[in-house]
Amino acid sequence: MNLNLIQISSLANKVTGWLRRRHFATLGAMVLIANVTAVVPVAQAAWPERAITMIVPFPPGGPADSLARAIAQKLQERLGQPVVIDNKPGAGGMLGVELGARAKPDGYTMIMAGSSIVLVSAIDPKAMRIDVRKDLQPITIISKLPLLLSANPSAPFSTFKEFVAYAKANPGRVSVGVSPGLSTTAHVLIERIKFELGIDVVPIPYKGSAPALMALVSGEVPAILDYLPTAGPFITSGKIKSIALMSDTRNSSFPQIPSIVELGYPAYSINAWNSLMLPAGTPKEIVARLNREVVDIIKSPEMKTRFFDLGQESGGNTPEQFAEIIRSSEEMWIKVIRDAKLTFPK
Repeated sequence: MNLNLIQISSLANKVTGWLRRRHFATLGAMVLIANVTAVVPVAQAAWPERAITMIVPFPPGGPADSLARAIAQKLQERLGQPVVIDNKPGAGGMLGVELGARAKPDGYTMIMAGSSIVLVSAIDPKAMRIDVRKDLQPITIISKLPLLLSANPSAPFSTFKEFVAYAKANPGRVSVGVSPGLSTTAHVLIERIKFELGIDVVPIPYKGSAPALMALVSGEVPAILDYLPTAGPFITSGKIKSIALMSDTRNSSFPQIPSIVELGYPAYSINAWNSLMLPAGTPKEIVARLNREVVDIIKSPEMKTRFFDLGQESGGNTPEQFAEIIRSSEEMWIKVIRDAKLTFPK
């Protein structure tokens, strides 16, 4: 086919126009796709898609472990995914908490944590490799364990008022067992009582409730400050006498024991607690879902009965309320330690 210059030029113009139209059509399609992608959100994976790990920083078989397993069983029924207990004891319960705080904040790692983490942080922040308030996301307090001041039946005091009066009349001669040892809630609370009420009692550390109670029953010490649940059987049998419960109200399992608040000493109402937490940065919707499910579980009649049998009280608060408890507790302990000029063994 022979083409003159005019025909060649005309054909070239047609081809160029066709290519331009194709280019702009393609470009327009790309812009349209980009706009649609920007407007329509990418579908998020439903949570949970797989098993959830609950780190328990205590050995298997203890009260905290038993409680964690009961909650885990109920939680997996609600979430439709396994909730697996991973016991990580060590460093007084701090090891498991630290491991959990460093986990990926995706909702697949929960941590059971006790109130001791706040006290340890107040005593020596350098002793912890995490910041309790920055590295952990609270879910809720699951149970509260009130401290009980109890005495040997032969002790010359049967009320808190008599205990204070006797200690003042016998400075340095009244020993009080504290469990589980020094630098614990029981120990620092006794030091606070000493400082603020002007009494001189001698804290004697015991490694756990069992040796502390044995020392009390045998008369090795006239009084101990320990958790109510472990003292329950000894109270029922009359082997020890209860002086005061360091709580706002009386305990439903032992309603005969007066609370320290009703006795006129509200500052000494100190509940230890067990809780569930997450690594900081966990999505808010996951935090809210877990809070809702766990609170429903611990408020159920079945779990309330379990708490009653253990001498504990059920918790159940919002993440925000729990965070405020951590903040105020840490500041309170820091002030007590500073004002009383307390020092602790490293």
